[in-house]
Amino acid sequence: MTIAIPRLKGQLSPHFTKADSFALYTDQGEKLGEFTNPAFAECTCEAKRALFSTLQDKQVTCIVVRNIGQHMLGKLLDAGMRVLQAATRDIPATLALLATDNAEMVQLTTAEQGRPSLHHGEHHGQCEHAQGHHGEGHACCHGKPVQTTHTPINITGIAHKGCCGGHHHHD
Repeated sequence: MTIAIPRLKGQLSPHFTKADSFALYTDQGEKLGEFTNPAFAECTCEAKRALFSTLQDKQVTCIVVRNIGQHMLGKLLDAGMRVLQAATRDIPATLALLATDNAEMVQLTTAEQGRPSLHHGEHHGQCEHAQGHHGEGHACCHGKPVQTTHTPINITGIAHKGCCGGHHHHD
């Protein structure tokens, strides 16, 4: 098993995608290596996809987080990765808990256990324009089919500019 721990300034990062780097460990706590988070300097859709791909390329099977957004959590779970939430930012203490399979860590099993994104719709419009998606029924960067309109609605029902270049999701 390869375990990834998102780090920020030498501690477990308070938020998954805001980590400056990721350390890789065995389930016995032996360090395998580390890599720089591609989403640290530029937190865009493309950079987050690069982070997800890197985790897959490194054959990560378990990730320890403090906090993680719903969208990324859903992607990790869908890819078959085990996601554990630690109660501390102390990496050695977290590794000790992992080695004993301690119940102090909560296993996250649904995307809803992650934090909702307050700005998800606002920055996904940029993602859509960058990818050049246009027209009725295209697939958004979320992977959901969309219809063309010019007034996206957020979960509160308030119209706002942003998600998918002005398109509504079919749910």
